Amino acid sequence: MYKLIDNDANVSGTSLKGHIEANYDDLVKVFGEPGYMGDRDGFGDKVWTEWALEFENEDGDMIISTIYDWKERGPLDSREASKYRWHIGGNSGESAWAVQDYFDAKMKGGSDA
Repeated sequence: MYKLIDNDANVSGTSLKGHIEANYDDLVKVFGEPGYMGDRDGFGDKVWTEWALEFENEDGDMIISTIYDWKERGPLDSREASKYRWHIGGNSGESAWAVQDYFDAKMKGGSDA
């Protein structure tokens, strides 16, 4: 099980590692409000919504992950969809595993420990 350490992490240098299918409300329930939210007035570019996360794995290694929409027409395309295919970025292949495992555990009522 991964432990969420920070939901406002420094995610510089991350790249696409995978995807997660979920709706916006469930992501907020599990990870909190996104750290970045563009709006219809042009503040979004390629990304309208993004979570910047840092996890700790069972070995004590820190894993950086992002969850974000990509190249949508506007912020509501991802935020109002009943299910959306979000991008997962990170600094290693484990980034996608951390997001999916943590999300699945929390949706089933699991704890951080």
